[in-house]
Amino acid sequence: MTTDAGQSNNKPTYTLAAQLQRNLLAIISLVVALSALGYNSYRNELTETNRNVRSAGFVLLQELSQLQLIADYAHYDQDTTKGNPITGWGRLLYMRDMSQLVSPEVVSGAEALTNVWGREWSTLHEEEESNQRITEAINTLRDQVLEAITSLD
Repeated sequence: MTTDAGQSNNKPTYTLAAQLQRNLLAIISLVVALSALGYNSYRNELTETNRNVRSAGFVLLQELSQLQLIADYAHYDQDTTKGNPITGWGRLLYMRDMSQLVSPEVVSGAEALTNVWGREWSTLHEEEESNQRITEAINTLRDQVLEAITSLD
C-alpha cells in the first residue's frame, strides 16, 4: 500500500493500551521504586524525630532529678550551696528549652513547673508546703516526659 506521495505505510499503530501492556513491568517497577523511596524517607524522618524526643526526654529526666535535689537540699538540709535557688532557675530554663523538642504537654508542664518554682523558691527553706508543691510539679512533669517517651512509634 502506498500513500499519495508514493511512500509505503507499513508502520504499526500503537494504541495506549498496547503501549501500557508492553511496558507494564517497567511501570510497576517505577511505582514500586517511588513508593519505597517515599516510605523510606518518611521512616527516616520519623526515626529522627523519635530520637530527638527520646534524647530530650532523657535530658529532662536528669534535670528534673537535679532540680529535686536542689529543692530537697534547700528545704531539708538548709544548704544554701547545694540548695541554691539560682541554680534551680538555670536548670528550669534549660528544661523549658528542651521541652520544646518533646511534646506540647511537656511544654505546658515545664511552664507550670517554672511558675511553681517562681512562686515557691523564696519560701523553700522555711515551708514544707513549698517543697511539696515543687515536688508535685516535678513529678507531674516527670510523668508527662515518661508518657511522651513511651508513646513513641
